[in-house]
Amino acid sequence: MIILLLLALSMGTNAFAAHITVYGDVHKDVDFFTRTFPWIIDNIGGELYVEYYLLGSGRYSVPQTCAVRELLGNTFLQAQYLRCEAEGYPSEYCLCEAGINPEFFKTCVAQEGYLASSASSRFSELGINITPIVDLELLENSTVYGVDDVSFLQKICTIFGDRVPRGCVHYSNQTDSFLAQKALAQFDRACQNEFPIANEPVSRERRNQ
Repeated sequence: MIILLLLALSMGTNAFAAHITVYGDVHKDVDFFTRTFPWIIDNIGGELYVEYYLLGSGRYSVPQTCAVRELLGNTFLQAQYLRCEAEGYPSEYCLCEAGINPEFFKTCVAQEGYLASSASSRFSELGINITPIVDLELLENSTVYGVDDVSFLQKICTIFGDRVPRGCVHYSNQTDSFLAQKALAQFDRACQNEFPIANEPVSRERRNQ
């Protein structure tokens, strides 16, 4: 029993966290990735293990998937990185801000091109032509989509049964001050100084050119 507990504690992710899967296009589902998802994670991120199937052009979805994989043990930084991307900031700045190892990231992007088709295939299996979707997997009627922020949170919270996290009941309000908050990942680099263009988000039209 003690050995099993030590093994669980040594894992990179929370072995006792509830598992959800997110399907979405970071550049199209902007409101979800800039407001809804960061807010959900701010409330119950420590209780979740999140799997991502990011859709859209592989030019963007593969690097984005590689980035969240590098942040596997920290849902807060995952949400922060995806919000940065959805807000239209340069990808280099978003990677820096989240503290992602550039060498591991480059290797993933170079070798994991199949991630785009894999995400598309998994999304097609759902038979739902809408994003974003949060799949709770273990429950009946487990796909959640087309609802407001609080409903997203409440649906996700049903997977905890009677052991509901505090953030499911006493959740924070969405405010401008919340949106400005960032998880700390860099103590030795000033990302805005390294990437001055980061002071101005890149329009999605320019990004897609």
